[in-house]
Amino acid sequence: MKTKIALGLVTAVVLTQAGCSTKVHSLPMPAAIQTQNGQDVALYFGDQGHAPVKQSLGNKEFAVRVPRKVEITPEANCSIALEKAVQELRDYARAQHANAVINVRTRFQHNESVSPAEFTCGASLNGSTLAVRGDVVMLETQ
Repeated sequence: MKTKIALGLVTAVVLTQAGCSTKVHSLPMPAAIQTQNGQDVALYFGDQGHAPVKQSLGNKEFAVRVPRKVEITPEANCSIALEKAVQELRDYARAQHANAVINVRTRFQHNESVSPAEFTCGASLNGSTLAVRGDVVMLETQ
């Protein structure tokens, strides 16, 4: 009897955890984030070229989790998470009176991307998660 109960508990745990795994995605950077579009706070991913740094204001990271919407793909949900994280990073830089964030990188747990063409995100049946980190700076202006 105890064996049947133990086996039943193990089966229940396995079934509840099936499908809960998070998959790490490396996705193309959305065009809207790649271009600066006249933003007052520019983003430079990885080692993208930029004007000389006039003043460094430290680095900042924002982690974002977006609940999954059934009607969209996990990849689209990851893009929404990226947009939210980038917006938080820009808002922080703006509050610090910075005009750029350089060396921007994305990560999910220990998987990091410094590419201007791709970003890293973790997606599960419950939602998408990622972190965006960069150096908040004042760049010299001409």
